[in-house]
Amino acid sequence: MRTGITAIIVGAMLFGGFFIQLNTHYRYHVPEQVNDGGETSDLREHGLNLQPLNKLMNRIEAGEYDKLHSILIVKDGQLVFEEYFDGYKYNFSGRGYQGEYVEFNRTTLHHMASVTKALTSALTGIAIEQGYIESVETPIYTYFPEYADSFDAQKKKITIEHLLTMSSGFDWNGMEIPVNSRNYENDLIQLFIVDDPIGYILDKPVVAGPGTRWYYSCGDVNLLGEIIKRATGRRMDIYAEEVLLKPLGISEVDWSFIQPEIVQASGSNYMLPRDMAKFGYLFMKQGKWNEQQIIPEPWVHQTMQEYISYDIPGWNEAYGTRYGYQWWLRTYEGSDYSIDVVLRSGWGCQKIILFPEYEMMIVLTGGYYIEEEPLNEILIEYIIPALII
Repeated sequence: MRTGITAIIVGAMLFGGFFIQLNTHYRYHVPEQVNDGGETSDLREHGLNLQPLNKLMNRIEAGEYDKLHSILIVKDGQLVFEEYFDGYKYNFSGRGYQGEYVEFNRTTLHHMASVTKALTSALTGIAIEQGYIESVETPIYTYFPEYADSFDAQKKKITIEHLLTMSSGFDWNGMEIPVNSRNYENDLIQLFIVDDPIGYILDKPVVAGPGTRWYYSCGDVNLLGEIIKRATGRRMDIYAEEVLLKPLGISEVDWSFIQPEIVQASGSNYMLPRDMAKFGYLFMKQGKWNEQQIIPEPWVHQTMQEYISYDIPGWNEAYGTRYGYQWWLRTYEGSDYSIDVVLRSGWGCQKIILFPEYEMMIVLTGGYYIEEEPLNEILIEYIIPALII
């Protein structure tokens, strides 16, 4: 009898010790304050609950979510949570799109994938504010006079706003033949192969009336990048450095190019996660950084409005059904909450997620190029519970 009781006590101690270790292995630390123009703070001073984030970190340290590369949380303008993890750099030619294995940290540039689209949208708004582009209602054919023969009556109805909202109606196959299949029939891949990528897009037939159908088209966004270049007289990356990146104190950005003078405006540039957070937080502060107006305030509000919706299985569950100016709008609902978020997503689990009502935003980076990304699970099980105390 005594032996049995002893075994139970020892077992309970071991069992309890396991859970104590599991729940206390991760130790939260305030993000390091560095000279990058941002401020850091303790998340508990901003009303966030550390316990759900402890659970998330313990699961990561136990080997779950093993392709997450970073998690950053900004609350009330302060960077309050910042964690990096080991993983593989992105390499399109690598097995599983994996390159060198590294210890990601705050000085490691990360592949942004389609998060780049949000930069292209913001630059469009700045170019309109500066008078280079008349308005979102401007027909795009006015910027491509040498392609006049490519524009029929339907194409002449396509405006800049249609490109911003992915509703141009141009035929594109990026949803049927994903770029990550390495199928060279994919239209985005073709842009890197053909002699005239802009002509390739403009020669596509219109298969839906402009403004009537949402379709995830990198062709639309690359036309925007070319319009920015033609309107401002500066290649998009050069214009971005002048009006957006330098004012934010961002100096380390690697851009992807379709051709030497054509930036891949739809994706694949590299930034530091902290700089992704700086950019995203502009949309929480009406376009201002340190009291300097960088993105026009009206454009910030326009960006986060719904312009078109869709009903596409898989996409609905992943991103919601509403789209603004290159950002998704969705609502997360639980038994005791309903939270509106604004989301910019990139392949592999690159994310900027805004919680406007709570003045909070999240940056995620990852390497989920061939596996299903865990965004919704992370938000619902850990991030939102940390916010809803």
